[in-house]
Amino acid sequence: MSYGRVVISSGHGMHVRGASGVLDEVDEARRVVEHLADELENRGVAVDIFHDDTSHDQSTNLATITNFHNSRTRDLDISVHFNAYVETEKPMGCEVLYVTQSALASELSAAIASCGFIDRGGKYRDDLYVLNNTEMPCVLLEVCFVDSEADADIYGQQFDAICRALAGVLSGKQDTTEPEPPPVGETTPPPQPVKPAIVAHVDIEISGPVVVTVNRVPVTLG
Repeated sequence: MSYGRVVISSGHGMHVRGASGVLDEVDEARRVVEHLADELENRGVAVDIFHDDTSHDQSTNLATITNFHNSRTRDLDISVHFNAYVETEKPMGCEVLYVTQSALASELSAAIASCGFIDRGGKYRDDLYVLNNTEMPCVLLEVCFVDSEADADIYGQQFDAICRALAGVLSGKQDTTEPEPPPVGETTPPPQPVKPAIVAHVDIEISGPVVVTVNRVPVTLG
C-alpha cells in the first residue's frame, strides 16, 4: 500500500498539553510530524502538516485538528501521539489505533517496532474524535510511552530510523538514504607501485699487506 498525498497532524496543542514524563508528548509529536513529512517528501509523497497553536480547550483542539484534515485533498490522515500509563523503567512499546485501517495500522506498528520497541500492534478504537470525524481513512500513531525510560532511550537513539520506517510503509519506498562518504583525511590511499630492486655487481681487488685492528690490536694480513 502507498499514498500519494497525506495530511499529518501532531496530537493535542501548544496550549492543550498531552502526556508528559521522560518525554513530552506535544513536543515529540511535533518533531515526528516534521521529520516524517521530510522523509515522505523525499519519496515523492505530497504532505500537509498541522500543529494546533491556537486552541485553549480539548473540544476546540479536537475540532481544529479535524477541520484542518478535512480542508485538504488527501488519501490518508495521520495523527501522531505518544502513549502513557505509569512511570517505569521497563519497555512498553508502540501501537497504532484505527477504525477502518486494520492492515495499515498493523504494518505501521510493526515498522516502528522494527527500531527496537515492543510491537503492541494495530488497535481498534471507535471512541476517538479524530478517527471518527476525518472524512478520509485515518490512523493514530502511538509512537511509544512517554513514561517508560526504556522506550524513551530507544526513541532517542532511533528517532531517524523510526521516521524512515514509517515513510517506507506509507510511500511503498524503503530507506532512500545513501552511505555517507568517508570523512576528509580518512580515505584509503591508492596503492603505490613497487620499485624494482637495483642489483649492482662490483669487483674488488686488494694487493699488498692489509692491516686490520682487532680489539684495538693491529693485525697485518698478507
